[in-house]
Amino acid sequence: MLHRRPIINACVFPLLAVICTAITSCSTDALFTLTAATSDFTPGTGAPTPRVISVGFVNNTPFRAIFTYGAYDHLDQESIPTNFGQLRLEGNTASAQIPQPCQQTFSVGGDALITLIQENRADPSINITDERALVRGVYFSGAPLGDPLEAEPTEGTAQGLVLMAGVDFTCARTDIRETTGTGLLTFTFEQDATTVSGFRIDYSFIQP
Repeated sequence: MLHRRPIINACVFPLLAVICTAITSCSTDALFTLTAATSDFTPGTGAPTPRVISVGFVNNTPFRAIFTYGAYDHLDQESIPTNFGQLRLEGNTASAQIPQPCQQTFSVGGDALITLIQENRADPSINITDERALVRGVYFSGAPLGDPLEAEPTEGTAQGLVLMAGVDFTCARTDIRETTGTGLLTFTFEQDATTVSGFRIDYSFIQP
């Protein structure tokens, strides 16, 4: 099972109508995202603290995958993708499960994610560890390690992927006393001759 769409209580629709009017348009997916819980209140302060979700990456291609991933709130103009990550994942390998803040949007190489990082690189919360992995989409390189082309798309690219909380994944907990989501979001890289760039990203979500 990947995920199932949540049910929105009827009492929230008047508020959603006001919000949707303010942002000029609102799809069904946007309604689910607006009402998806992504944070908890910190005891003592009452400040919202993002829940944490586990993500993992599987490279089913024979080539090195180079990419940036992270979470942000696409409805918040001040949102910064803190704790984003960057990987060079060798062919036919998988990453460990990686904790990530559970926000309204999770992206692998999406345009908005890369732009947010680039525009806020002076912010102390932005930590770019691999400039050559700060790319739109995912690069696939067949060059050996140490080669000048080891992080270049010598074999092709995959289009970036953007997922929405409440639609594609959830930050839900199995126990109200928990402070983190317990689902697993997995991204799989595949060769695909039917795409212009030669590769694609698949995803699955295991419910908590």
